[in-house]
Amino acid sequence: MVTGRCGRRGTSTLGCLVSLVLFLGTMYYGSKVGAIYWRLYSIRDAMKVSARFAGNQSDELIRRQLISSVDEIGLPGEAKRFRIRRLGQPRRIIIETKYEEELDLPLIHSRTLVFTPRVENRY
Repeated sequence: MVTGRCGRRGTSTLGCLVSLVLFLGTMYYGSKVGAIYWRLYSIRDAMKVSARFAGNQSDELIRRQLISSVDEIGLPGEAKRFRIRRLGQPRRIIIETKYEEELDLPLIHSRTLVFTPRVENRY
């Protein structure tokens, strides 16, 4: 005898669907936020490398290399305004910049994030 019911209620299917939607939403939002912070860490890394070799390079050469990195990473144009300071004893260099990125996500108001990466190193 064949019956129309197989004994399942269907709640597990709905729970699986809700879990899947939450997972995909987290991945989508996380990728947007993660991309912004990946660019921040990338420019900070380029600044650290430039500071490490500052003893052999002029400020203008350092600035050109960093501006090239900004273009390569895809940061806003305002990030190209690097401030490079060399200090006396012990010899130190400070490299810093400031820029804003717009975080625009669906269902959430867009936010402007302000980043001020700064690197200090002795040479």
